[in-house]
Parts: sequence; C-alpha cells; structure tokens
Amino acid sequence: MKYGMTTGVLLILLSIGTLTLVFNIRPAKSDPANIGEWTSDGRIELCVHLFDTSPSLEFYPHEPEIIGYIFAWVDLSIKSVGSKEVHINWNYGYLKDTNNYLYNGRHADSPIELPLLDLPPGETIRGEVYFEVPSGATIKEFVWSDLASYISVVIPEFPSFLILPLFIIATLLAVIVYRKNITCN
Repeated sequence: MKYGMTTGVLLILLSIGTLTLVFNIRPAKSDPANIGEWTSDGRIELCVHLFDTSPSLEFYPHEPEIIGYIFAWVDLSIKSVGSKEVHINWNYGYLKDTNNYLYNGRHADSPIELPLLDLPPGETIRGEVYFEVPSGATIKEFVWSDLASYISVVIPEFPSFLILPLFIIATLLAVIVYRKNITCN
C-alpha cells in the first residue's frame, strides 16, 4: 500500500512539472519585460533573446581580467521606433545583481558583438553585449540606459530549460531512496 501511494504522489509531481514546462507557467512579475519579450519606451524597442555565462570565450579576451570572475553576455535586438536616429553602444548595457550592483558592458572581439552605430528610425539591430561578473553573482536584470531611454529586462534565476532535468533528477533520487528504505526493512 505504501509503495503504490508514494509512486502515485511521485507521478503527480512529475506531471505537474511537465505541465508547467509545456504551458510555460511562470510566477507573475511586476517588471516590464522578461527574456523573449519586446518592451518599448516610445523611442526604442528592446528584446533580450538570451542570457548566458561562461568561464572563457572563443575570442579575445579569452579569460576574464579578474580572478574569480566569469563572462556573461546578453543577446539582444534594438529597434528605433521614434522619429530620430538612436545611438547604439554596448556601453549602454548593464547587468544588475541581487545586491543591486551594476556591471558595465565591455568590449569583446566577437563577430556578433553589438555594433556602435546610429540606428535610423524603423531599423533593427541585433548583437551581444559582454560583461565580467563574479562567478557567485546572481544576475537579476539587464538594463539599457542611454540617458534618453531606460529599459530593464528580468533575468530568471534558473533558466527554464534546467527546471525539468532538475525535477526529474529529484524525482529519481526520491524513488531510489524510497526503494532502498523498503529493501532494508
């Protein structure tokens, strides 16, 4: 009886986790945008497509300047929606951590780095902005601030693609521990 009930509970939890991912269920957020969503201030529209980190890069600089730091980058698109050209510069990008510390964008010799240019009305540009952040920092936001615009995008603490594998691992560990306890008794 105990075995059947525990297996049923585990199957229900697995089903809930799967449905959460399939229907992209997330907690409500008060911030203006999340990754993959476009947001606008009437002058520019901005969409962060991806946030990622790595201890090294394929291009220069290959390693962070500070020991204990890693590279972080944001893949974003910016569209000029006003009537004037918009100056685009990776220096206008910042990452904000959970302690509200801002990390400045930095130059990376990447072929997909966000270029420095004046974006005509109606045009869109896509590129990456690079940062060096402490390996233990928890990034919560990407901020674009160029004195005329201030747009922030929420960076989720755990990427959604990691939730299902973590849930499956936790479920499997629970089953293994349960079966081991039954075998020992």
